[in-house]
Amino acid sequence: MRGLKEYATEYAKMAFYKPSALEREIGICPMFAGRMVAKPHYQTIPRTYSYYILQFVLDGQMMFRAGGEPVYLDKGDMFCLFPEKTVQYGVIPEKPQLQLIWFGLEGEGVGSLLQSVGIKEERPYARRACSHGIPGMLHQLLDEFLLLKSGSTSYYRWISKLYEVFDQLVIARPPGAANSREKNSYAWIKESETFMSMHYNEDISVQDVADYVGIHRSHFTVAFTKLLGISPGQYLLRLRMTNGARLLEETDFSITEIALSLGYSDIFAFTRAFSNYYRMPPSVYRSNRRIEQEQAGPLRSDAPMPG
Repeated sequence: MRGLKEYATEYAKMAFYKPSALEREIGICPMFAGRMVAKPHYQTIPRTYSYYILQFVLDGQMMFRAGGEPVYLDKGDMFCLFPEKTVQYGVIPEKPQLQLIWFGLEGEGVGSLLQSVGIKEERPYARRACSHGIPGMLHQLLDEFLLLKSGSTSYYRWISKLYEVFDQLVIARPPGAANSREKNSYAWIKESETFMSMHYNEDISVQDVADYVGIHRSHFTVAFTKLLGISPGQYLLRLRMTNGARLLEETDFSITEIALSLGYSDIFAFTRAFSNYYRMPPSVYRSNRRIEQEQAGPLRSDAPMPG
């Protein structure tokens, strides 16, 4: 077995890496990587691991058990050993030519990365994940890991290769697997609210929001309006207007600066939208609020306290 070291139950090659503090803060850290060719009697004992270990079946067939009934995985499938979860796996005697390649990962971002390709604790495997071309990319990722360990390449180059693998894994997922949701689930409504709250000042449209959550625009608009009592377009407008009003009250930014900070192309578009929403131009709104504040005056030190 060229390049592999012989062990009692396998031929394998593995290397370890110690990530830096910065790499740990980024949230996806390579810890170790390797590949193996199993001997006919290869079996692991039930055990737990401290890291995520993402594995790909390059050849053969295997049994995999993670707390429940065993599942049988074939060439092209992938599975993950989750931290602190008991697992056991090994060859099937009828098809002993098992070959695996694996990557040990650590960090807060790993779980979300795995979820993007359908790998979760309750179902830690995916069938037919490795389409044509992915096995070669996995070998390149392993080679890049060895260079990372030796200091011959950078963490950023390695993680870019990892993202390329996941990009292909997403593309290779069966039709309808991406963005799958229960029919009566509106979890994506919350996702859309979060997206709009983060990006309302970047001239996003309702179509951009629908594309982000992976829902057809018409269905997205109807469901959003039914659940929240306001259309997504009105929701976006409300975010822009309430934040525009806040900036008029709390800052000395010019109206042009406020318009641009809210994603409007010019002061005229903002003034028109603001006037329709508040029934007065932004300049009048600012003037009225400042008059109200002056009339209220500072709180007198000898004023009686409430209660």
